[in-house]
Amino acid sequence: MRSSKLMTLKRAGVAMVAALTLTVTACGGDGGSGGGDQRLDVAVPADASSLDPILGSAGGDHVMLYPLYETLISFDADMVARPGLVESWSQTSPEELTLTLREGLTFHDGTALDAEAVRFNLERAKGEGSNVAVDLASVTSIRVDDPLTVTLELSEPDASLLMVLSDRAGMMVSPAAVEESDGDVSDHPVGAGPWEIVKWNRGQFLRVERFDDYWDADAVRVPEIQFNVIADPTTRATSLRSGKQDVALGYAPADAAELDDESGIQLVRTPRLWVDQVYFDIGSPELKDVRVRRALNLAIDRKTIVQSAYFGLGSPASGPFPDGYWAANGDLAYDFDPDLARTLLAEAGASDLTFDMLLSADAGTVRMGEILQQQWAAVGVTVDLKPLEGVQAVNAYFVDHAEPALLSAFTGRPDPKMAFDVLFSESSFYNVSGLATPGLAEALASTDASLENAERAPGFQEAARAVFENASFLPISFPDNLIALGEDVSGFEDNLLGKPRLLGVSLG
Repeated sequence: MRSSKLMTLKRAGVAMVAALTLTVTACGGDGGSGGGDQRLDVAVPADASSLDPILGSAGGDHVMLYPLYETLISFDADMVARPGLVESWSQTSPEELTLTLREGLTFHDGTALDAEAVRFNLERAKGEGSNVAVDLASVTSIRVDDPLTVTLELSEPDASLLMVLSDRAGMMVSPAAVEESDGDVSDHPVGAGPWEIVKWNRGQFLRVERFDDYWDADAVRVPEIQFNVIADPTTRATSLRSGKQDVALGYAPADAAELDDESGIQLVRTPRLWVDQVYFDIGSPELKDVRVRRALNLAIDRKTIVQSAYFGLGSPASGPFPDGYWAANGDLAYDFDPDLARTLLAEAGASDLTFDMLLSADAGTVRMGEILQQQWAAVGVTVDLKPLEGVQAVNAYFVDHAEPALLSAFTGRPDPKMAFDVLFSESSFYNVSGLATPGLAEALASTDASLENAERAPGFQEAARAVFENASFLPISFPDNLIALGEDVSGFEDNLLGKPRLLGVSLG
Protein backbone atom coordinates (compact mmCIF):
# COMPACT_ATOMS: atom_id res chain seq x y z
CA MET A 1 0.00 0.00 0.00
CA ARG A 2 1.30 3.45 -0.92
CA SER A 3 -0.23 6.76 0.10
CA SER A 4 1.04 8.29 -3.14
CA LYS A 5 -1.76 6.49 -4.98
CA LEU A 6 -4.80 8.74 -5.09
CA MET A 7 -8.07 6.84 -5.36
CA THR A 8 -10.66 8.74 -7.37
CA LEU A 9 -14.15 9.40 -6.05
CA LYS A 10 -17.20 9.61 -8.29
CA ARG A 11 -18.49 13.20 -8.73
CA ALA A 12 -15.72 14.55 -6.53
CA GLY A 13 -15.66 18.17 -7.65
CA VAL A 14 -13.93 20.40 -10.18
CA ALA A 15 -10.40 20.26 -8.90
CA MET A 16 -9.58 16.70 -7.89
CA VAL A 17 -6.08 16.35 -6.56
CA ALA A 18 -4.21 14.30 -9.14
CA ALA A 19 -1.60 12.61 -6.94
CA LEU A 20 -0.53 12.50 -3.33
CA THR A 21 2.86 12.04 -1.73
CA LEU A 22 3.65 12.07 1.96
CA THR A 23 4.81 15.41 3.32
CA VAL A 24 8.45 15.09 4.33
CA THR A 25 9.53 17.65 6.88
CA ALA A 26 12.99 17.88 5.37
CA CYS A 27 11.68 18.92 1.97
CA GLY A 28 10.20 22.35 1.31
CA GLY A 29 8.93 23.94 -1.85
CA ASP A 30 10.37 26.91 -3.71
CA GLY A 31 9.58 30.43 -2.61
CA GLY A 32 10.65 30.47 1.04
CA SER A 33 7.87 30.67 3.58
CA GLY A 34 5.35 31.39 0.84
CA GLY A 35 1.82 30.13 1.35
CA GLY A 36 0.18 33.49 0.64
CA ASP A 37 -0.79 36.06 3.25
CA GLN A 38 -4.08 34.56 4.45
CA ARG A 39 -4.96 32.42 7.44
CA LEU A 40 -5.70 28.78 6.73
CA ASP A 41 -8.84 27.65 8.57
CA VAL A 42 -8.98 23.89 9.18
CA ALA A 43 -12.09 22.20 10.54
CA VAL A 44 -11.21 19.24 12.79
CA PRO A 45 -13.59 16.68 14.34
CA ALA A 46 -12.21 16.94 17.87
CA ASP A 47 -9.93 19.04 20.00
CA ALA A 48 -6.53 17.79 21.09
CA SER A 49 -6.64 15.78 24.30
CA SER A 50 -3.41 17.56 25.24
CA LEU A 51 -0.82 19.75 23.50
CA ASP A 52 1.91 17.95 25.40
CA PRO A 53 2.96 15.18 23.01
CA ILE A 54 3.78 12.59 25.69
CA LEU A 55 0.62 13.22 27.73
CA GLY A 56 -2.04 13.14 25.03
CA SER A 57 -4.27 10.12 24.54
CA ALA A 58 -6.09 10.66 21.22
CA GLY A 59 -4.77 9.72 17.78
CA GLY A 60 -6.40 12.80 16.30
CA ASP A 61 -4.03 15.01 18.31
CA HIS A 62 -1.28 14.74 15.71
CA VAL A 63 -2.75 17.19 13.24
CA MET A 64 -2.43 19.89 15.92
CA LEU A 65 0.88 18.60 17.29
CA TYR A 66 2.77 18.48 13.99
CA PRO A 67 2.69 22.28 13.47
CA LEU A 68 4.10 22.88 16.95
CA TYR A 69 6.60 20.07 17.31
CA GLU A 70 9.22 18.92 14.84
CA THR A 71 10.20 15.26 15.10
CA LEU A 72 13.69 13.85 15.26
CA ILE A 73 12.98 11.55 12.31
CA SER A 74 10.57 12.06 9.40
CA PHE A 75 9.35 9.55 6.81
CA ASP A 76 8.48 9.32 3.12
CA ALA A 77 5.48 8.00 1.19
CA ASP A 78 6.57 4.39 1.77
CA MET A 79 6.86 5.00 5.55
CA VAL A 80 10.66 4.81 5.28
CA ALA A 81 12.66 6.86 7.78
CA ARG A 82 14.01 10.18 6.48
CA PRO A 83 15.95 13.03 8.17
CA GLY A 84 14.05 15.46 10.37
CA LEU A 85 15.77 17.35 13.18
CA VAL A 86 18.26 14.50 12.96
CA GLU A 87 20.38 14.94 9.86
CA SER A 88 21.88 11.44 9.91
CA TRP A 89 22.05 8.28 11.99
CA SER A 90 24.19 5.17 12.26
CA GLN A 91 24.38 1.86 14.10
CA THR A 92 27.72 0.81 15.52
CA SER A 93 26.00 -2.34 16.77
CA PRO A 94 22.43 -3.70 16.81
CA GLU A 95 22.15 -2.38 20.39
CA GLU A 96 23.26 1.21 19.65
CA LEU A 97 21.72 3.97 17.57
CA THR A 98 23.65 7.22 17.10
CA LEU A 99 21.78 10.37 16.03
CA THR A 100 23.44 13.49 14.59
CA LEU A 101 21.43 16.72 14.80
CA ARG A 102 21.36 19.58 12.34
CA GLU A 103 23.35 22.64 13.37
CA GLY A 104 21.73 25.79 14.73
CA LEU A 105 18.39 24.34 15.82
CA THR A 106 16.29 26.39 18.25
CA PHE A 107 12.99 26.06 20.05
CA HIS A 108 10.23 28.66 19.76
CA ASP A 109 11.48 30.29 22.97
CA GLY A 110 14.95 30.80 21.49
CA THR A 111 16.68 28.12 23.56
CA ALA A 112 19.01 25.67 21.86
CA LEU A 113 17.76 22.35 20.54
CA ASP A 114 20.96 20.39 21.08
CA ALA A 115 21.96 16.92 22.22
CA GLU A 116 21.22 17.73 25.87
CA ALA A 117 17.70 18.82 24.92
CA VAL A 118 17.21 15.56 23.03
CA ARG A 119 18.36 13.55 26.05
CA PHE A 120 16.00 15.53 28.29
CA ASN A 121 13.07 14.82 25.97
CA LEU A 122 13.74 11.11 25.55
CA GLU A 123 14.23 10.59 29.27
CA ARG A 124 10.99 12.47 29.89
CA ALA A 125 9.19 10.32 27.31
CA LYS A 126 10.44 7.21 29.10
CA GLY A 127 9.51 8.53 32.53
CA GLU A 128 6.60 8.25 34.90
CA GLY A 129 3.35 9.65 33.57
CA SER A 130 4.33 9.40 29.92
CA ASN A 131 1.81 7.75 27.61
CA VAL A 132 4.54 6.78 25.14
CA ALA A 133 7.01 5.10 27.49
CA VAL A 134 6.24 1.74 25.87
CA ASP A 135 7.59 3.06 22.55
CA LEU A 136 11.02 3.55 24.12
CA ALA A 137 11.07 0.38 26.23
CA SER A 138 14.19 -0.92 24.49
CA VAL A 139 16.21 2.22 25.32
CA THR A 140 18.27 1.64 28.46
CA SER A 141 20.39 4.81 28.39
CA ILE A 142 20.81 8.03 26.40
CA ARG A 143 24.38 9.25 26.00
CA VAL A 144 25.38 12.75 24.86
CA ASP A 145 28.57 12.37 22.80
CA ASP A 146 28.90 16.04 21.82
CA PRO A 147 26.52 19.02 21.37
CA LEU A 148 25.09 17.54 18.15
CA THR A 149 25.37 13.80 18.79
CA VAL A 150 23.26 11.45 20.93
CA THR A 151 23.63 7.68 21.23
CA LEU A 152 20.77 5.47 22.36
CA GLU A 153 21.87 2.27 24.07
CA LEU A 154 19.36 -0.56 23.75
CA SER A 155 18.60 -3.66 25.79
CA GLU A 156 18.01 -5.57 22.56
CA PRO A 157 17.76 -4.84 18.83
CA ASP A 158 14.72 -2.70 18.01
CA ALA A 159 13.98 -2.24 14.31
CA SER A 160 11.03 0.06 15.05
CA LEU A 161 13.03 2.69 16.92
CA LEU A 162 13.70 5.05 14.02
CA MET A 163 10.00 5.30 13.27
CA VAL A 164 9.25 5.66 16.98
CA LEU A 165 11.26 8.88 16.78
CA SER A 166 8.98 10.14 14.00
CA ASP A 167 5.99 9.97 16.36
CA ARG A 168 5.15 11.48 19.77
CA ALA A 169 8.38 10.27 21.41
CA GLY A 170 10.38 12.16 18.79
CA MET A 171 8.49 15.47 19.16
CA MET A 172 10.96 17.81 20.84
CA VAL A 173 9.73 20.13 23.60
CA SER A 174 11.73 23.01 25.11
CA PRO A 175 13.21 21.78 28.44
CA ALA A 176 12.85 25.32 29.79
CA ALA A 177 9.13 25.28 29.01
CA VAL A 178 8.72 21.91 30.72
CA GLU A 179 10.37 23.22 33.87
CA GLU A 180 8.28 26.40 33.85
CA SER A 181 5.08 24.41 33.36
CA ASP A 182 5.62 21.90 36.20
CA GLY A 183 6.00 19.04 33.75
CA ASP A 184 2.93 19.59 31.53
CA VAL A 185 3.34 22.00 28.59
CA SER A 186 -0.18 21.55 27.27
CA ASP A 187 -1.11 25.13 28.23
CA HIS A 188 2.28 26.49 27.16
CA PRO A 189 3.48 24.34 24.24
CA VAL A 190 6.98 25.28 23.06
CA GLY A 191 8.44 23.12 20.33
CA ALA A 192 10.57 23.60 17.22
CA GLY A 193 7.87 23.04 14.61
CA PRO A 194 7.07 25.17 11.57
CA TRP A 195 4.45 27.14 13.51
CA GLU A 196 4.23 28.36 17.12
CA ILE A 197 1.19 28.81 19.31
CA VAL A 198 -0.86 32.01 19.41
CA LYS A 199 -3.90 30.86 21.37
CA TRP A 200 -5.67 27.67 22.39
CA ASN A 201 -9.30 28.01 23.40
CA ARG A 202 -10.07 24.49 24.52
CA GLY A 203 -12.95 22.87 22.74
CA GLN A 204 -13.14 25.69 20.18
CA PHE A 205 -9.92 26.47 18.32
CA LEU A 206 -6.13 26.37 18.21
CA ARG A 207 -4.35 29.22 16.40
CA VAL A 208 -0.67 29.03 15.38
CA GLU A 209 1.59 31.40 13.47
CA ARG A 210 4.66 30.84 11.32
CA PHE A 211 7.90 30.31 13.27
CA ASP A 212 10.52 32.57 11.67
CA ASP A 213 13.51 30.51 12.82
CA TYR A 214 12.22 27.16 11.59
CA TRP A 215 15.19 25.12 10.40
CA ASP A 216 13.89 24.59 6.85
CA ALA A 217 13.76 28.14 5.49
CA ASP A 218 12.55 26.93 2.09
CA ALA A 219 9.46 25.16 3.38
CA VAL A 220 6.21 26.67 2.07
CA ARG A 221 4.04 27.67 5.05
CA VAL A 222 0.95 29.79 5.37
CA PRO A 223 1.47 32.64 7.88
CA GLU A 224 -1.24 31.40 10.25
CA ILE A 225 -3.41 28.33 10.78
CA GLN A 226 -6.53 28.08 12.89
CA PHE A 227 -7.85 24.64 13.75
CA ASN A 228 -11.58 24.97 14.41
CA VAL A 229 -13.21 22.20 16.44
CA ILE A 230 -16.46 21.18 14.73
CA ALA A 231 -17.59 17.79 15.97
CA ASP A 232 -20.57 17.33 13.67
CA PRO A 233 -19.48 16.22 10.17
CA THR A 234 -22.45 17.85 8.46
CA THR A 235 -21.63 21.17 10.13
CA ARG A 236 -17.99 20.80 9.00
CA ALA A 237 -19.16 20.26 5.43
CA THR A 238 -21.54 23.22 5.56
CA SER A 239 -18.85 25.46 7.01
CA LEU A 240 -16.47 24.48 4.20
CA ARG A 241 -19.05 25.07 1.48
CA SER A 242 -19.86 28.49 2.92
CA GLY A 243 -16.21 29.52 2.75
CA LYS A 244 -15.66 29.71 6.51
CA GLN A 245 -13.19 26.80 6.35
CA ASP A 246 -10.44 26.08 3.86
CA VAL A 247 -9.90 22.45 4.84
CA ALA A 248 -12.30 19.97 6.43
CA LEU A 249 -10.77 16.85 7.95
CA GLY A 250 -12.84 13.74 8.50
CA TYR A 251 -15.26 14.56 5.68
CA ALA A 252 -18.25 12.26 6.05
CA PRO A 253 -18.83 9.63 3.34
CA ALA A 254 -22.44 10.78 3.01
CA ASP A 255 -21.35 14.36 2.34
CA ALA A 256 -18.66 13.18 -0.07
CA ALA A 257 -21.21 11.20 -2.05
CA GLU A 258 -23.32 14.34 -2.51
CA LEU A 259 -20.57 16.45 -4.07
CA ASP A 260 -21.10 17.38 -7.69
CA ASP A 261 -19.03 19.03 -10.40
CA GLU A 262 -20.33 22.48 -9.51
CA SER A 263 -19.44 22.32 -5.84
CA GLY A 264 -16.00 23.90 -6.16
CA ILE A 265 -14.80 21.45 -3.50
CA GLN A 266 -11.65 19.40 -3.94
CA LEU A 267 -12.00 15.96 -2.37
CA VAL A 268 -8.92 13.95 -1.44
CA ARG A 269 -9.53 10.23 -0.87
CA THR A 270 -6.65 8.01 0.27
CA PRO A 271 -6.14 4.72 2.08
CA ARG A 272 -4.65 4.96 5.54
CA LEU A 273 -3.50 3.03 8.60
CA TRP A 274 -6.67 3.88 10.52
CA VAL A 275 -9.00 1.24 11.87
CA ASP A 276 -12.41 1.89 13.41
CA GLN A 277 -12.68 -0.55 16.28
CA VAL A 278 -14.00 -1.48 19.68
CA TYR A 279 -11.37 -1.50 22.42
CA PHE A 280 -11.87 -4.38 24.85
CA ASP A 281 -10.89 -4.51 28.50
CA ILE A 282 -10.07 -8.21 28.30
CA GLY A 283 -9.73 -8.40 32.07
CA SER A 284 -13.24 -7.13 32.77
CA PRO A 285 -15.85 -9.56 34.13
CA GLU A 286 -17.96 -9.16 30.99
CA LEU A 287 -15.18 -9.69 28.42
CA LYS A 288 -12.54 -11.82 30.14
CA ASP A 289 -13.61 -15.03 28.33
CA VAL A 290 -12.04 -15.29 24.87
CA ARG A 291 -15.15 -17.11 23.61
CA VAL A 292 -17.23 -14.05 24.39
CA ARG A 293 -14.84 -11.76 22.54
CA ARG A 294 -14.78 -14.10 19.53
CA ALA A 295 -18.57 -14.22 19.54
CA LEU A 296 -18.83 -10.45 19.50
CA ASN A 297 -16.49 -10.37 16.50
CA LEU A 298 -18.41 -13.09 14.62
CA ALA A 299 -21.75 -11.34 15.21
CA ILE A 300 -20.69 -8.27 13.19
CA ASP A 301 -21.45 -8.03 9.45
CA ARG A 302 -18.50 -5.89 8.40
CA LYS A 303 -19.17 -5.94 4.66
CA THR A 304 -22.67 -4.56 5.16
CA ILE A 305 -21.34 -1.93 7.57
CA VAL A 306 -18.78 -0.71 5.00
CA GLN A 307 -21.46 -0.40 2.33
CA SER A 308 -24.17 1.16 4.48
CA ALA A 309 -22.21 3.30 6.95
CA TYR A 310 -19.24 4.24 4.73
CA PHE A 311 -20.94 4.26 1.31
CA GLY A 312 -18.36 1.71 0.21
CA LEU A 313 -15.48 4.11 0.95
CA GLY A 314 -13.40 1.68 2.95
CA SER A 315 -12.82 -2.03 3.57
CA PRO A 316 -13.72 -4.57 6.28
CA ALA A 317 -11.16 -5.09 9.05
CA SER A 318 -10.14 -8.29 10.80
CA GLY A 319 -6.84 -7.03 12.21
CA PRO A 320 -4.77 -3.87 12.74
CA PHE A 321 -3.66 -3.38 9.10
CA PRO A 322 -5.47 -3.24 5.75
CA ASP A 323 -4.74 -5.52 2.80
CA GLY A 324 -1.94 -4.17 0.62
CA TYR A 325 0.12 -2.89 3.54
CA TRP A 326 3.45 -4.70 3.80
CA ALA A 327 2.74 -5.87 7.36
CA ALA A 328 -0.88 -6.86 6.69
CA ASN A 329 -2.70 -9.67 8.46
CA GLY A 330 -2.37 -12.40 5.83
CA ASP A 331 -5.46 -14.54 5.27
CA LEU A 332 -7.07 -13.88 8.65
CA ALA A 333 -10.70 -12.80 8.46
CA TYR A 334 -13.74 -12.80 10.70
CA ASP A 335 -16.68 -14.34 8.88
CA PHE A 336 -20.14 -13.08 9.68
CA ASP A 337 -21.45 -16.12 11.59
CA PRO A 338 -24.19 -15.30 14.12
CA ASP A 339 -24.95 -19.00 14.69
CA LEU A 340 -21.37 -19.71 15.81
CA ALA A 341 -21.50 -16.51 17.90
CA ARG A 342 -24.55 -17.84 19.78
CA THR A 343 -22.83 -21.20 20.30
CA LEU A 344 -19.70 -19.58 21.75
CA LEU A 345 -21.76 -17.37 24.06
CA ALA A 346 -23.67 -20.42 25.30
CA GLU A 347 -20.42 -22.33 25.92
CA ALA A 348 -19.12 -19.36 27.93
CA GLY A 349 -22.33 -19.16 29.96
CA ALA A 350 -22.97 -15.69 28.53
CA SER A 351 -26.11 -16.13 26.44
CA ASP A 352 -27.65 -13.15 28.25
CA LEU A 353 -24.47 -11.01 28.15
CA THR A 354 -24.97 -7.33 29.01
CA PHE A 355 -22.29 -4.63 29.04
CA ASP A 356 -21.85 -0.86 28.62
CA MET A 357 -19.85 0.71 25.81
CA LEU A 358 -18.40 4.23 25.75
CA LEU A 359 -18.34 6.21 22.51
CA SER A 360 -18.08 9.74 21.20
CA ALA A 361 -21.38 11.61 21.04
CA ASP A 362 -20.97 12.73 17.41
CA ALA A 363 -23.69 11.56 15.04
CA GLY A 364 -21.50 9.22 12.98
CA THR A 365 -20.07 7.36 15.96
CA VAL A 366 -23.46 7.09 17.64
CA ARG A 367 -24.90 5.64 14.42
CA MET A 368 -22.10 3.08 14.28
CA GLY A 369 -22.75 2.22 17.93
CA GLU A 370 -26.40 1.66 17.14
CA ILE A 371 -25.51 -0.66 14.25
CA LEU A 372 -23.27 -2.74 16.52
CA GLN A 373 -25.92 -2.68 19.22
CA GLN A 374 -28.51 -4.07 16.79
CA GLN A 375 -26.23 -6.78 15.37
CA TRP A 376 -25.18 -7.93 18.84
CA ALA A 377 -28.82 -7.96 19.96
CA ALA A 378 -29.49 -10.47 17.20
CA VAL A 379 -27.28 -12.99 19.07
CA GLY A 380 -28.72 -12.16 22.49
CA VAL A 381 -26.20 -9.54 23.66
CA THR A 382 -27.48 -6.33 25.24
CA VAL A 383 -25.24 -3.27 24.99
CA ASP A 384 -25.98 0.04 26.68
CA LEU A 385 -24.37 2.91 24.74
CA LYS A 386 -22.67 5.65 26.79
CA PRO A 387 -22.04 8.61 24.46
CA LEU A 388 -19.78 11.41 25.74
CA GLU A 389 -17.87 14.29 24.18
CA GLY A 390 -14.89 12.81 22.31
CA VAL A 391 -12.06 13.56 24.75
CA GLN A 392 -14.29 12.73 27.71
CA ALA A 393 -15.11 9.31 26.23
CA VAL A 394 -11.43 8.57 25.63
CA ASN A 395 -10.45 9.60 29.14
CA ALA A 396 -13.35 7.72 30.72
CA TYR A 397 -12.08 4.50 29.17
CA PHE A 398 -8.29 4.82 29.19
CA VAL A 399 -7.86 6.86 32.38
CA ASP A 400 -10.88 6.05 34.54
CA HIS A 401 -11.50 2.49 33.24
CA ALA A 402 -15.17 3.34 33.58
CA GLU A 403 -16.58 0.70 31.21
CA PRO A 404 -15.33 -2.53 29.59
CA ALA A 405 -15.52 -1.30 25.98
CA LEU A 406 -14.92 1.81 23.89
CA LEU A 407 -16.06 2.37 20.30
CA SER A 408 -13.39 4.58 18.79
CA ALA A 409 -10.52 4.30 16.34
CA PHE A 410 -6.84 3.49 16.25
CA THR A 411 -5.20 6.03 14.01
CA GLY A 412 -2.08 4.09 13.12
CA ARG A 413 1.62 4.34 13.87
CA PRO A 414 4.61 4.79 11.55
CA ASP A 415 5.92 1.27 12.28
CA PRO A 416 3.74 -1.85 12.70
CA LYS A 417 5.57 -2.96 15.83
CA MET A 418 4.64 0.36 17.41
CA ALA A 419 1.00 -0.34 16.58
CA PHE A 420 1.04 -3.78 18.22
CA ASP A 421 2.89 -2.44 21.27
CA VAL A 422 0.56 0.52 21.72
CA LEU A 423 -2.60 -1.54 21.36
CA PHE A 424 -1.67 -4.75 23.17
CA SER A 425 1.52 -4.46 25.24
CA GLU A 426 0.98 -5.30 28.91
CA SER A 427 2.42 -1.92 29.95
CA SER A 428 0.66 0.20 27.35
CA PHE A 429 -1.68 2.98 28.39
CA TYR A 430 -4.13 1.73 25.74
CA ASN A 431 -4.29 -1.84 27.10
CA VAL A 432 -6.38 -1.04 30.14
CA SER A 433 -6.44 -4.66 31.31
CA GLY A 434 -2.66 -4.90 31.55
CA LEU A 435 -2.98 -8.50 30.33
CA ALA A 436 -0.79 -10.07 27.66
CA THR A 437 -1.98 -11.49 24.36
CA PRO A 438 -0.54 -15.04 24.28
CA GLY A 439 2.18 -15.48 21.66
CA LEU A 440 2.36 -11.80 20.74
CA ALA A 441 5.66 -10.91 22.42
CA GLU A 442 7.44 -13.85 20.80
CA ALA A 443 6.13 -12.95 17.36
CA LEU A 444 7.16 -9.31 17.71
CA ALA A 445 10.64 -10.24 18.92
CA SER A 446 11.27 -11.92 15.57
CA THR A 447 10.64 -8.65 13.72
CA ASP A 448 13.74 -6.99 15.20
CA ALA A 449 16.28 -9.29 13.54
CA SER A 450 16.32 -7.19 10.37
CA LEU A 451 15.54 -3.68 9.16
CA GLU A 452 14.17 -5.04 5.86
CA ASN A 453 10.38 -5.05 5.58
CA ALA A 454 10.26 -8.31 3.63
CA GLU A 455 12.14 -10.11 6.39
CA ARG A 456 10.05 -8.55 9.16
CA ALA A 457 6.64 -9.24 7.56
CA PRO A 458 6.27 -12.93 8.61
CA GLY A 459 6.71 -11.95 12.25
CA PHE A 460 3.97 -9.38 11.98
CA GLN A 461 1.65 -11.93 10.40
CA GLU A 462 2.26 -14.22 13.39
CA ALA A 463 1.56 -11.28 15.69
CA ALA A 464 -1.72 -10.62 13.87
CA ARG A 465 -2.65 -14.29 14.31
CA ALA A 466 -2.01 -14.09 18.05
CA VAL A 467 -4.28 -11.06 18.35
CA PHE A 468 -6.91 -12.70 16.12
CA GLU A 469 -7.00 -15.92 18.15
CA ASN A 470 -7.21 -14.01 21.43
CA ALA A 471 -9.84 -11.63 20.02
CA SER A 472 -7.97 -8.88 21.85
CA PHE A 473 -10.09 -6.21 20.17
CA LEU A 474 -12.91 -5.84 17.66
CA PRO A 475 -11.75 -4.31 14.37
CA ILE A 476 -14.61 -3.02 12.22
CA SER A 477 -13.32 -1.29 9.10
CA PHE A 478 -10.56 0.68 7.44
CA PRO A 479 -12.33 3.87 6.31
CA ASP A 480 -10.72 5.80 3.48
CA ASN A 481 -9.36 9.16 4.52
CA LEU A 482 -11.65 11.85 3.14
CA ILE A 483 -10.42 15.44 3.29
CA ALA A 484 -12.22 18.29 1.55
CA LEU A 485 -10.47 21.46 0.36
CA GLY A 486 -11.77 24.85 -0.69
CA GLU A 487 -11.10 25.85 -4.28
CA ASP A 488 -8.32 28.29 -3.26
CA VAL A 489 -6.23 25.62 -1.51
CA SER A 490 -3.22 24.21 -3.35
CA GLY A 491 -0.18 22.13 -2.44
CA PHE A 492 -2.06 19.91 0.02
CA GLU A 493 -0.46 16.51 0.63
CA ASP A 494 -1.92 13.70 2.69
CA ASN A 495 -0.01 10.75 4.14
CA LEU A 496 -0.61 7.09 4.87
CA LEU A 497 -1.32 7.87 8.51
CA GLY A 498 -4.10 10.23 7.45
CA LYS A 499 -2.54 12.99 9.57
CA PRO A 500 -1.49 15.85 7.28
CA ARG A 501 1.35 18.15 8.32
CA LEU A 502 0.15 21.11 6.17
CA LEU A 503 3.62 22.03 4.95
CA GLY A 504 3.47 23.10 1.31
CA VAL A 505 -0.12 24.36 1.47
CA SER A 506 -0.93 27.72 -0.12
CA LEU A 507 -4.07 29.85 -0.41
CA GLY A 508 -5.07 31.87 -3.44
